[in-house]
Amino acid sequence: MKLSTTTAMYRDRPEGRAVIPIIDCVRRLHKAGYEDVDFNFCLMNQYDLELTNDHWMDWVKEMKEVLAELNMTAGQAHTPFYNVLDPSSVKDVDHTEEMVRRSIKAAGELGVKAIVIHAGTHFSDNDYKKILRENVEYFKPHVELAAGYGMKVAVENLFDKMDPNRGYRLRRYTARVDEVLEVADTLSRDYDNVGVCWDFGHANEMGWDQPQALEMIGKRLIALHVQDNYGVIDDHLLPYHGTIEWEPLMKTLKKIGYEGVFAYETHKATTRVPEPLIDAILAYSVEVGNYLISLYDEA
Repeated sequence: MKLSTTTAMYRDRPEGRAVIPIIDCVRRLHKAGYEDVDFNFCLMNQYDLELTNDHWMDWVKEMKEVLAELNMTAGQAHTPFYNVLDPSSVKDVDHTEEMVRRSIKAAGELGVKAIVIHAGTHFSDNDYKKILRENVEYFKPHVELAAGYGMKVAVENLFDKMDPNRGYRLRRYTARVDEVLEVADTLSRDYDNVGVCWDFGHANEMGWDQPQALEMIGKRLIALHVQDNYGVIDDHLLPYHGTIEWEPLMKTLKKIGYEGVFAYETHKATTRVPEPLIDAILAYSVEVGNYLISLYDEA
């Protein structure tokens, strides 16, 4: 199993540059010892970035050349996300959907194996059969687009959303393992390029027995978001910096025969770290990741 990390691992900077270009991120990650990256396209619907202009395919070509130059691979990617069943949840749904399509095309051109897409929910409607149907219809064209590149689509487990006005969490679809599986399995009746992305941090917020959940998912697991937290908010910290017990998880990944990359989604681990310390923390993250992979290898 190969160690990977989101390109957001070196993105938000406290020195005034809000978002570092992805190509600069990839070069910095390679310098730290990473050989694989997870392309995080999540901010494309919010900022004027790599895929938002008419020359975005030129960027894809340049990025492909950089990967070849550095001898790096790209195991995963992540599309921009929003509540896909509530168009009002995003400023411009048409623009956001175009960014989703472009991110799938870009990922396909860059040789990505699996791209992660979030399902949506209706917070005021408990008709989960309808929610399933609407999610399946949303996913279909994106799954078909990805298939054209030989790429898989991974449905991610989410977490119940906190409503600050009410003071409690609102039930969100796909925060439960069975809901993630029903979306993936329903799509798999017609497509052979659909699986599951397991986010350890989201599951920790929900309080799930994660080894049990992973065994339920089994061979459907095609992508990982490796992050830690204290079970309260989505901290996106490095492993061992929260409350997740990692040893049994690595054994379970080996048990179910997971074959994808071990991909960090730990961007908050570096968000406030000053530039002179970035190389040190990135190198440390590689050490932690390699240690966890050694547990997988030894299981």
